[in-house]
Amino acid sequence: MIKTTLYEIMSKMNPGYVTIGIVILLSLIEISPLKLNPWDRLLRWIGSKLNSSTEKRLATVETQLRSMWINDHRHCILTFAREARSGIEHSSDEWTNVLNIAEEYERYINTSGATNGIITQDTAYIRNLYQELSREHRI
Repeated sequence: MIKTTLYEIMSKMNPGYVTIGIVILLSLIEISPLKLNPWDRLLRWIGSKLNSSTEKRLATVETQLRSMWINDHRHCILTFAREARSGIEHSSDEWTNVLNIAEEYERYINTSGATNGIITQDTAYIRNLYQELSREHRI
């Protein structure tokens, strides 16, 4: 009968095999309540390094889209108010659309803390005119 001690087994192991064993063991370990997986953090780091330029370009595109969205909403409100002051009549669908746009824009202004200047006066004018025309059954 051959008796071997743990020390004898460890002394005969190749460091390469030990490393491979540790890598395999770490690949299989995931502590359930904590959801710790050593590969997640490593792969996330590699991914962030590989995608950093794409993320920067994406942030630029998001900024441009936000700016376009804001300008489009402002333009729509200003144009509608100017047309209403000029006596151009609008359909009920156009009124509904501009009031929805004004509400979206105001929600954005409130959440972002941006300023909106003249848009506030034009939005108030549009809402007052809508109420007046609704009372007179002209919409």
